[in-house]
Amino acid sequence: MHRFIFAVILLFSVAQASSFPLEKVIAGLQGYAITASAGNKLEQFPIEVIALQYDVGLGFPLVLVKASGDFIESTGGVAAGMSGSPVYIKSDQGDELLGAISYVFPNSDHRLALVTPIGEMRGSKSESYTPFGEDILAQLGTYEPVSTPLLLSGISERAATQLESLFSRTTLSPLPVQTSSGFAPDESTYKLEPGSAISVQLSRGDVTLAGVGTVTEVSGDTVLAFGHPFFGVGEVAFAFAPAFVSYIVPSDVVPFKLADNGQTLLGTITQDRPAAIVGTLGQTPDFLPITLTLLDNKSTVVKRFEIVNDERYYAPILAAATLQLFDEASQKVSGGTAELAWEITFKDGQKVNVIEQATDPEDLSSTAAGLTAAPLNILAENIFAKAQIAQVAISLRYEDNQNYAEIVEVNAKTKELKKGEDLEVYIRLQPYRGDPLVKTLVLDIPDEAKGSLDIVFRGGLEGPEEDESPNQESRPILSFGELLAALEGNVQSRELLVQTNIEDEKVRLDKQMFPYLIKGEETLTITIKDGEEETPAENQPEETKEDTEGLMD
Repeated sequence: MHRFIFAVILLFSVAQASSFPLEKVIAGLQGYAITASAGNKLEQFPIEVIALQYDVGLGFPLVLVKASGDFIESTGGVAAGMSGSPVYIKSDQGDELLGAISYVFPNSDHRLALVTPIGEMRGSKSESYTPFGEDILAQLGTYEPVSTPLLLSGISERAATQLESLFSRTTLSPLPVQTSSGFAPDESTYKLEPGSAISVQLSRGDVTLAGVGTVTEVSGDTVLAFGHPFFGVGEVAFAFAPAFVSYIVPSDVVPFKLADNGQTLLGTITQDRPAAIVGTLGQTPDFLPITLTLLDNKSTVVKRFEIVNDERYYAPILAAATLQLFDEASQKVSGGTAELAWEITFKDGQKVNVIEQATDPEDLSSTAAGLTAAPLNILAENIFAKAQIAQVAISLRYEDNQNYAEIVEVNAKTKELKKGEDLEVYIRLQPYRGDPLVKTLVLDIPDEAKGSLDIVFRGGLEGPEEDESPNQESRPILSFGELLAALEGNVQSRELLVQTNIEDEKVRLDKQMFPYLIKGEETLTITIKDGEEETPAENQPEETKEDTEGLMD
């Protein structure tokens, strides 16, 4: 069961801070911002308002400010991980909350930043106001969200390459990618307040993936942070936990915070909107438990972790975890052959088991990683019903050699048949760097077949044809139940599929399982005769006269 920090409950009574009205924003206003530095110490640094900008393409205004002081000089400017840092303006009513640092100019002065107004972050529209000054943004160039440092635990830099699809959809920064320092912070010292660092976690456990940002406001059981979107996908259910800043690294490109993930859950990020992410304290996020087990002839390696139960994020996280698992076990990048077995358990107790194989001459780990999420992607993209998945267990076995055979020739004892006669065929297989083999099949040709008939012999490694479902030839899948059946009955890469077209319908004539993966495709054309005359027998092809010892059933 997930733990929650008891002290957080005491913060439910914190009142919402008064906000500084945008219509009163003028150049030269003085204030300060707060952000967590090394040791989670809250640092306060001066802020001066430069301009109020509206036409920035976001649908709401931003306030251009300039940060200063010893702290900013030491960090080299506004750093990745500072998004959400609250900005206060000094007024006759006291210190009023203007908003959160949210955007910067990577190719300009790192002391300049844009502030998302707190009214927008709270979900309310700002009052009327008048933009002032020149169009300073046009002079400064392109602005970008303050980068969100990506924190990894249990994932190497190589495995992190599988996460690149996330970078194009979010403010997650591909650099710096931070791995765990092994530091175990004293989480009892953590205090959730404006300026605190938080970790928004997409996975946790043996494989942890999280982004670090800053809290802008805590009001009741609601937390506002970032001042810009994370993925910007609206309603979400991301876990958030403490983050512990160890250092802020100066950089001419973008300064960034180094941090560690906390393990104690604070609650759930429920909204991911253009102006902020919104969290609810004490709410348990919905996770999908994953067990990855890798077996070879020497050892067994197991990783257990939880992924946020959102089908949009299964693929990159599973791929990264699988690549890491392979690399840890093999300690090298090399070719080979792998078999993957999935057991997918649904919330109603139903289980689906899927088996597939993969081979690669150079980098088996990456190939297997790309395959790992395939069944979950099929479930995620189905049109029938949302897949209510409770847990997933994936077992992987691998060997260093490329264990596949290619179909090099197909022939028949005779290529003319009478209706009702069986067809005897000979398939020549060439295993990778092995002795050739000949497989004999006897095919039952349907009575509906007539005239010229093309029979296709295709290895499972080639995958299904574009107009073909994974299991049922050309017949469409018509329900979620049929989709699950098709997943379980998918053509595996170590199977040989034999099929033909009869009256414009695909008909499967045979499916054979082999101890190695089958590659290639060949077509055999025969003729079905209606008459009663004898069919001339052709000589068995010369290649089938080889010793067939070792042929597979």
